[in-house]
Amino acid sequence: MAAELRLPVLALPGPSPDSLGNYLASLGLLRVLSRRWPSTRIAWRDEVLQVVGGPTTLDELLEELVRIANTQVESEVSKREWAQYDKAWSDAQKKGTKAKSGAPLALWQAEAQEAQLPFFAAHAVPHARVSFNPLLGSGGNAGRRDFAAGWQKAVDALAVAPKRAKGRGKRKAEANANSAVPSDERRNELQALLLGHPVTWMVEKLAAGSWFSEATKLYNSGQSPAREGQISPWAMVLACEGLAFLAGGASRRLGARSARAVGSFPFITQPIAASAEKEADRLRGEIWTPLWSRPMSLAEAGTLFSRGRAELHGRGALTPAAFATAIRERGVDAGVSEFRRYTLGRTTSSNTFEPRLEARFSLEIGADARLAGSSTLERVTALIEHRGFPRDGKRFVGLRGPIESALLDVASEPHRSEAGIALLDAVVSALDRIDRNRSFREGKVRWEPLPLEWLPSLFADEQPGVEARLALSLVSAFSVTEPFATYRFGVEWKYGQTYANYTHTERPPARWVWGPGELARVLAVVLSRRLLDQAADADRPHQRGRAPLAATTSQVRHWLAGDLDELLFAAWLSRLALFDWRRVPQGVRALIPRDDSTPRADGELALLALLQPLIDQRPLIIRDLSPNDLLSGETGARTTEAARSLVTLIRSGNLGAALRLASSRHAMAGARLATFDVSFATHHPDRLAAALLFTISDRDRAGLFERWLRPRRRPQRGEAHV
Repeated sequence: MAAELRLPVLALPGPSPDSLGNYLASLGLLRVLSRRWPSTRIAWRDEVLQVVGGPTTLDELLEELVRIANTQVESEVSKREWAQYDKAWSDAQKKGTKAKSGAPLALWQAEAQEAQLPFFAAHAVPHARVSFNPLLGSGGNAGRRDFAAGWQKAVDALAVAPKRAKGRGKRKAEANANSAVPSDERRNELQALLLGHPVTWMVEKLAAGSWFSEATKLYNSGQSPAREGQISPWAMVLACEGLAFLAGGASRRLGARSARAVGSFPFITQPIAASAEKEADRLRGEIWTPLWSRPMSLAEAGTLFSRGRAELHGRGALTPAAFATAIRERGVDAGVSEFRRYTLGRTTSSNTFEPRLEARFSLEIGADARLAGSSTLERVTALIEHRGFPRDGKRFVGLRGPIESALLDVASEPHRSEAGIALLDAVVSALDRIDRNRSFREGKVRWEPLPLEWLPSLFADEQPGVEARLALSLVSAFSVTEPFATYRFGVEWKYGQTYANYTHTERPPARWVWGPGELARVLAVVLSRRLLDQAADADRPHQRGRAPLAATTSQVRHWLAGDLDELLFAAWLSRLALFDWRRVPQGVRALIPRDDSTPRADGELALLALLQPLIDQRPLIIRDLSPNDLLSGETGARTTEAARSLVTLIRSGNLGAALRLASSRHAMAGARLATFDVSFATHHPDRLAAALLFTISDRDRAGLFERWLRPRRRPQRGEAHV
C-alpha cells in the first residue's frame, strides 16, 4: 500500500474571484510560484483561493515574491524574474494599422523570440486584418491606458521598499530599530493583499482600470472633483503575469464566422446585444472566467485555457447566448465547477472600459435539470442565431437583446421559474414583431418548438393557477397537424419523426387569425378558423383532438363569468404555443392533480356539455346509450359543416336555433333530449363560443350531458289487462 501523500495548502481569501483583476492575479500567482515549486496547484473552495503543493507556509510564499521583486533592480534583463511585458510588437502594429493589413504583425510573430509570443498571442491574432482581444484593448492600450507602462511603474515601485507612513507610532519604530532584520513594508502589504486585510500602500496611474474597478479615476469624490484610482502594485504585477493564459492554443486562435475569419481568445465572446438604443456599442466584449474546485497545476490550467473555446454544433461560441448554451448542454470535462461572466463596458469615456460582474454559472446542478434546460437554451439560441433573425445594424432593432438577456438569466439560475417565464415572454414579443413587419418576414425566420420536459420548471413547486390551467387545457387539445401555434403566430408548420420547425413565411398564412381586441372574440375567431381548416382537409382522415390536460368545470366557470385575469391568460396561451405538443411526458401530466369532485351544473356549463361534443373530435361516452363514442362516424351526427353552423349561431346569439340543431344531431345518434318551453340566451356569445375550445374530463362532460336526456319510463311489471 502506497504511503499517503499530503500536500501543503494555503488559503488566501484576499484575491476574491468577484473581481476580474483579482482573478487574473490568482492566475499570475500560480505562474510565479510554479517557477520555484513546479508542483504548485490552485483551486477555489467557498470563494477562497487555495494554493496547494507549493510553499509550505505563508512566510515562505511572501519571501519568494519579495525576492523576485528585488531582482528587478539588477541591470541584466536575464536576471529579472517577472515576465517581461514590454509590447515589443508596437512598431509592427503601427505599420499594420497604417497599411490596414495584418501582414506586418504576422511577420513580426514569425521572427519574435519565444518568450514574447505568449503575451502577443493574448493581445492580437493577425490574419487579413488584426483581431484584438477586447480585454486588452488595441494591442495593449485602452485610450490613454498603456498596460505595459502601468506594469513597468508597478515593477519599479516593488523594487524599492516604500517609506513608512507617518503616524505609525514610536513603539513600533523602536521595535524595528532593535530588530536584526528591519520590517519590509512590501512584505506586509503583500500579506494584507493576500489575506484580505486593508491595504495602505497603493500607487496611482497604473493603467489597471480595465481589470480593477478601484483603479479607475473616481469623479465627484468629495474634497475634489476627481481622485485618481489607486491599487496595490502587487495586484498589478500579478495580474499581468496571468495575462499569458489568454493566448489560447495555436489551432484555436482563428475561427470562421460567415464569410470572414475572426480571431478567437480563450473564454472571450462578443458583447450581449443591446436591449435599448442608448445601450448600443456600450460594451466591448465579455470574458467568462472559469473556476475549479479540483487543484490544477500550471500545465493543467494552461491546457484548459489553450482549448478554452466553447463550441455549439461544431462552431465556436462567439456570443454570450451560444457560450451559455454550450456549457449548459455539454458541461465542462476539465474539472471546471463554475463560470463568472464579466462584461467590459464603456463608462466615463468611449475609449476606456471597466469590468462588471454580471452573473455566476454554477455547473454543479442535477443531470435532469441540466438536460431539461439545455435543449430549451439550444433552440432559443438557434432562433436568434438564425441568419434571417433581425439584427441591429445602422438601424437599431432591439429584438435579440431582450431574448439573449433572459436566456442568460435562465442559464445562470435554471431553477428560478421567473427567469424561464421572462424568456418565453421575450421570445413571444420578438416573434410578434417579426410577424407584423414585412421586412422581418422576408428573412423567413425558422425555429424549433421548445421541449415539454422543461415546462414543469415554470411552476416550480406550485400548482398552475386558473389562467395557466385553462391555457394548458386549450393548447393541448389542438391536433398534431394543426397546433395552436399556427393560429397564434404567422408560421407554417413542418414536422416528421426526426424534425419539427415553424417558419415565418414571406406572406402571412390565412390560418394566422390572432390579433388585437377582446380575447373572447379572438378565441372565437380561432375556433371558426379551426373548423374551416377541418372542412378543407375533409379528403384526408382528420386526427382527433387530444385532451391530456383537462380543466375542471369550476375553472371553466371562471372564464364564463369573466372572473380571471385575461391578460395573464393570454400571456400563458402565447407561452404554451412555443412548446412541442406532439408528445406529452409524464412530468407534464403530473401538473394536473386528480379531481374526483362532482361537477356543479349551471346553465352555461350545461350548454357547453351539449354543444362541445358536436364540435371537437373527442368521443362522447354515455354507457347507457353506447359503450363507445355516441357520435361515431357511422351515425353521421358529428360533421364539420354542422359544427361550423353551431358556432355561427352561437356567435350571433341565436341560442334557440343552435339548440334545435344540436338536438336533431344528437337524435341521429339515438340520444333523445328533453324539451324545454323556455328561451335560452347569453350575455356574451363570443365568450361561450371560446369556451368550446376548453377541454374538460370525459367524466364531467358525460355527467353534464346526461342532464339533457329524457327521463326513462319505468318498465311495467306483470301482465297488462284490457
